[in-house]
Amino acid sequence: CASQQPAVESSSSPAEVPPPAVAPGAVVPGAGTLIPPTVTQPPVTPVYPRTIQDSRASVPVLSLYRQAQDARASGHPDTAEALLERALHIESRNPFVWQALAGARMDLKRPDEAESAAQKSNSLARGNPYIVAGNWRLIAAACQARGDAACATQAQAQADSIAQSLPRTP
Repeated sequence: CASQQPAVESSSSPAEVPPPAVAPGAVVPGAGTLIPPTVTQPPVTPVYPRTIQDSRASVPVLSLYRQAQDARASGHPDTAEALLERALHIESRNPFVWQALAGARMDLKRPDEAESAAQKSNSLARGNPYIVAGNWRLIAAACQARGDAACATQAQAQADSIAQSLPRTP
């Protein structure tokens, strides 16, 4: 029995050689074209709304929010809570309203509910440091009200860390 050697296919075209690297802005010989230099863009820094007025909140939500702020300032956190809950029926994903609701619930001496509302606000904040820092301050206050000093210290440190990264206003 004779052994057969596998046939080696030969190609009629020469092996492809990768083109040499060309520096940006250089002229390629024979091509006559200029390769444009590489332009690197600085990273885009998102612009976050600082207040609910700067956000895209609807007019009814802004009105309810203002009324709730007035009620809290007048010593009526129960009225503020009801107004903010109405605002959440309109815009359930508004982190500013959830944050204000957390504040009203702190005023009502309900720290567990306040912390829960602040956490909900954080989950909707999309990284907005103005909202997140305020929520961590509310969480720290809720922890303190429950007598959990370690939780309060940790939450306040989180708030302080975020607040330090915020731009200073003149």
